[in-house]
Amino acid sequence: MLRLKSVMDSKGISTKEYAALLGMAEKTLYNKLSGSSEFTISEFQKLKVILPEYNVEYLLTEVPTGR
Repeated sequence: MLRLKSVMDSKGISTKEYAALLGMAEKTLYNKLSGSSEFTISEFQKLKVILPEYNVEYLLTEVPTGR
């Protein structure tokens, strides 16, 4: 899972709310968060606007599993 999901959780933003902000279906966002599909350049740009305090590269890296 991407760090973006952790940030969303810490800010109290649901997947449904965040998907609406990005202009996509909740299932599409879930697929992107799980790595099944990739974010587009325009979605990168929206991430920068919605979460300006975070580096996009940070948000789109995998959370270490600790295994």
